[in-house]
Amino acid sequence: MKWGAVTSPVLPFLIGLWFIRRQKNMQFRLLFLFITIGILTEAASLITLMLGTKNNLWLGHLYTFLAFSVLASVFYFSFSRPLLKRAIIGGIIGLFCLIYYDAFVTDGLAKMNSLSRIAASSMLIVMAITYFYKVANNGKVIYLDRDPMFLLSCVVLIYYAGTSMSYAIFNEALAISYDMARICLSIILILNILFYVSHAFILRRMAA
Repeated sequence: MKWGAVTSPVLPFLIGLWFIRRQKNMQFRLLFLFITIGILTEAASLITLMLGTKNNLWLGHLYTFLAFSVLASVFYFSFSRPLLKRAIIGGIIGLFCLIYYDAFVTDGLAKMNSLSRIAASSMLIVMAITYFYKVANNGKVIYLDRDPMFLLSCVVLIYYAGTSMSYAIFNEALAISYDMARICLSIILILNILFYVSHAFILRRMAA
């Protein structure tokens, strides 16, 4: 399961790499960048393990901000209302401040960044629901399965809602036993595989 989660971004990355030269769509490029960040983070995690680093949870703080910023930017280009665009920019700035607080004031770099991950997940869920509202008020949309942003919103809602609880209780579970912490990680790994596999289909829709 671990290696499945680690290698899961490879499929959408290869699909994105195949279409990237013919794409001028900013949302496609941003989603491809999001997947690339996932691959680089997994590679960095493996390298730190091979070097004998006992704790590489600090990567989570960096990944949370970069991944959220890029994915939020995908939603940024899907909205036309200035208020929503400003709210997304404000969310990125707010998350940066929260990650700094989480990493250097409360939990520290050596622990799972539960607080900032939950905040990032919550904001992305709100963006997905907001896009659902936009689609519901757009009478021109007939086939939702042809709308890549609708599909992305569905995937975001399922993935981030499912992983938020696991991140929320990870540090407490680790304090109880390693087995409890492994259960949380197993849930995250399964959802991670489904999340990235779904991105392969979404990128193909964006490239169509």
